[in-house]
Amino acid sequence: MYLAVAVETSKHPNQKQNYKVWYLEIGADGKVHGLGVKTKEELIGSIFENYRLTGKTNWRCFQKERDCSTAIEIFDFIAMNTEQNTHFGNLPTLSEFQLTLDSLQTNLELRSIA
Repeated sequence: MYLAVAVETSKHPNQKQNYKVWYLEIGADGKVHGLGVKTKEELIGSIFENYRLTGKTNWRCFQKERDCSTAIEIFDFIAMNTEQNTHFGNLPTLSEFQLTLDSLQTNLELRSIA
């Protein structure tokens, strides 16, 4: 399963629809097995592939001010940018998620390199 934890929008004002989603890869044992980042297109491709293989999405999203995660579905991508998208407009930004990591004292820093 993949759990989307943060969104990184494009710095260019005309490219807000080109965002990246940071995620945790969670194994069947419930432990975090990896951390990654996908573009919107890569995420959509992954969701389609999950549906093709298993008949369901393996992606979830933990939105701000929510007590539990929700499934990410194909129809969530009808919107053009993060502010319009039902899930990613409510995801923490990368810097907001870093504040969460800092409060956990994980000594882990996330930052975009490209």
